[in-house]
Amino acid sequence: MATMTTIKDMAEVLQVSTSTISRALSDSPEISSKTKERVREMAKTLGYVPNHYARSLKSKTTKTIGVVVPNVIDDFFAKVLHGIEKEASKYGFTVLITFSNDSKKSEYKNLLTLINHSVDGILISFSKEIQKLGDYGNMLKIMGYGIPIVMFDRIHKGLPFDSVTIDDFAGSYRATKHLYNSGCQRIAFLSPISNTSVGRSRKEGYLSALKRKENNSLPSFCIEFGSYKKFKELFSNVLKAHRLDGILAADELSAIYSLNTLQQMGYEVPREVSVIGFTNGPMAQSANPTLSVVSQHAERVGAKSFQVLKNRLTNSRAKTKNIVIASELLLRNSTRAMYLEE
Repeated sequence: MATMTTIKDMAEVLQVSTSTISRALSDSPEISSKTKERVREMAKTLGYVPNHYARSLKSKTTKTIGVVVPNVIDDFFAKVLHGIEKEASKYGFTVLITFSNDSKKSEYKNLLTLINHSVDGILISFSKEIQKLGDYGNMLKIMGYGIPIVMFDRIHKGLPFDSVTIDDFAGSYRATKHLYNSGCQRIAFLSPISNTSVGRSRKEGYLSALKRKENNSLPSFCIEFGSYKKFKELFSNVLKAHRLDGILAADELSAIYSLNTLQQMGYEVPREVSVIGFTNGPMAQSANPTLSVVSQHAERVGAKSFQVLKNRLTNSRAKTKNIVIASELLLRNSTRAMYLEE
């Protein structure tokens, strides 16, 4: 079995001390450029791989962070992860990614696994199950390990952790306002994530916009579901019963499902029904017609989440931060043009 090259092996070949090798690899100013170059060349030739675990024993840091996300199917979370990894790599951090699959049990198991891997800190977006139950007891247990945690997207305000979120309320409010200012009078809110913090905020934004409409409030129609198995039947029944002419979907997938169902039923989008979704993903951009969306700037969420965690690692006593990133309404061909001033 092949063995790993060590600092001692390189020291013997170059006939220098192990401390010289270590300082050269760490780019210490105490070591000459010539010696550093010799050490780097030898490391490359022998295939030396730094032992981060051994280094962590000395520095008390592993330069590794853990991430727990509900899934990677949603384009939003995939982009968040890209933003985290891109920002973390700038500072030499390694990212360990785990998926809860929206399960409370898996979420807790993943957190313990990351702790056992001696991560310096953890970024987490909570599972649907834990947010539905409202049971954050496992997080209180994790706090006992003293590891910095930053929540992002799906958060719980009752926990003493830093957080990074999107202005879901404002994004939903603005999208709803655009729909009724473009002529829609019977606007429905469509949500498969009603039990999550983001789902609740988006619903509140929708309801608030309807109530604050100039002159008189509009009726609300909330279509909440947990599975797409009977989506078409549920959606089509509400659509016909209430003669809906506007749809605000809480995520990208439900917006695409509603768009496809409308066209299968013979409705013209956007002439008869306008549709807006959340998340500016590839499905929204390639849909026919292209889908108007509330963009959540997912990569920015990922980058900012890492920055907040990094700051927490260097200053554990700093005041808790709750960062809110502005969303953006991107209008495409699934919505009618405005005819009223916003």
